[in-house]
Amino acid sequence: MTIRDKRQEEFANIWMDHGRFGILNLCPRFGKIRTAIHILNKFDNPHILIAYPDNKIKQSWMDEFELMGYKNENVVYTTHRSLHKHVDTWDIIIIDEIHLLSQAQRDVCQELFEKNLYVLGLTGTLSKWTKRDLRLELGIEVMAEYTIQEAIKEGVITDYEITVIKVPLDNTVINEYTKKKIKKTELQQFNFLSSQINRMMYTSANTMFHRLARMRIIQNSVAKLNKTKEILNNNPDERILVFCGITRIADSLGIPSHHSKSKDKEAFNRFAEGEGNHMAVVKIGNTGVTYKPLNKVIINYFDSNAENLAQKINRCMAMEYDTPDKKSHIYIISSDKDVELKWLQKALEFFDKTKIKYVENSYICNN
Repeated sequence: MTIRDKRQEEFANIWMDHGRFGILNLCPRFGKIRTAIHILNKFDNPHILIAYPDNKIKQSWMDEFELMGYKNENVVYTTHRSLHKHVDTWDIIIIDEIHLLSQAQRDVCQELFEKNLYVLGLTGTLSKWTKRDLRLELGIEVMAEYTIQEAIKEGVITDYEITVIKVPLDNTVINEYTKKKIKKTELQQFNFLSSQINRMMYTSANTMFHRLARMRIIQNSVAKLNKTKEILNNNPDERILVFCGITRIADSLGIPSHHSKSKDKEAFNRFAEGEGNHMAVVKIGNTGVTYKPLNKVIINYFDSNAENLAQKINRCMAMEYDTPDKKSHIYIISSDKDVELKWLQKALEFFDKTKIKYVENSYICNN
């Protein structure tokens, strides 16, 4: 029995022995579903409701049930969005990725939890703010935690190194902005919007439109796109997953991409199974997907959400037992503007600050 197996059984027992109503906050790549199966094995053919954010995660549950030989015909699968259709009594309710519940979905859970004694919440990335909200709104608390640092120390996931590359916004390529087709570089438009936001703050005006427009400049950044291409070109034989904010950037990298408009929907599944070296994704692929070993992850776009960023980073931290000393390399491409760097500092709350380095655009990524 491995350390991972022992820990999974240990956390299952904690949930069973302490009220059977609570959250297990177990770091990504640890094996939350297998921990849940250890719990289910302690029940006699229970009537189960399993909820998850999207249907890709349903397949992960079915695969793990098959691998671990768990058979039960009384399992109902649903998405978070469809929870309102299942407000009934169950032997056990499992809310996978509980941190992703929207406010409306939490309202449904409040009614659902009032009808049921046994609720298991699963997550790998729970910020202190979400932890507080779930406690206050749903009365559900964290029963046990297993951090990234603990998992690395025990050899359950790989160690890591995060390199933040600060890229100046481009001041050479002219773009058209707004319906008026204003022609400026991305740096000029960013500075213009920033000055407008600062001015409006003194007049109590609503700055949301201008902030969103400024965020779109960062999402569409030519400078960040070029740096991402450089890393890919310098590492042609490495398995690299790239997280992008919009489809235009993903499709401009010159590598296979996967998003809502992709024509080859199976390309992503083939990459996850180990086929091909490079893949770019948009708004998918950071939860509920198990990848064959990755060498690097590039994060081309992020916001201040620590839970989302942690899920992306952890995609390449699966332990390879034939190379136990492997270190995962994560490159985060950020503009050199304070607004984005502040988002990043907030979003990196789950990670050891000593394993994060900030470098300039001239940094060559080919290790």
